[in-house]
Amino acid sequence: MLSGDPDTGSLAWTYRIRTPGPIRVEAHTHPVDEYITILEGTWFLREGERFDPKGLKAYPPGSFVHIPAGTPHYVATGEGVTIIQSSGSGQFRTAFAKQP
Repeated sequence: MLSGDPDTGSLAWTYRIRTPGPIRVEAHTHPVDEYITILEGTWFLREGERFDPKGLKAYPPGSFVHIPAGTPHYVATGEGVTIIQSSGSGQFRTAFAKQP
C-alpha cells in the first residue's frame, strides 16, 4: 500500500503489486473504477465473465488501463516479474464471477 485505505474507502488509494511469475486471476468485478499502470513485465487483461486465455490483450510497461466499476474482467501475467500500480477512490472490493 502506497497511500490511502481501500478497505474503508475514505480516501483515494494507491497500491503496488509485484508478482514473481505467471499468475491468473479469474473473472471478477470491483464496485469502483480502477486505474492500472504497468511498471514492469507484461500484464494481460480481457473483459468478460469467464476466463478465456485466447482473447487476453497484452499491456507492456508504461501502459495505462482504466477498468470502470462493475466491469467483469480477468487478468494474467507473463513469465518473470510483473509490477503494476493500481489506484482509485472509494471502498475497493473484489467479487468473483460464479463459475458453472
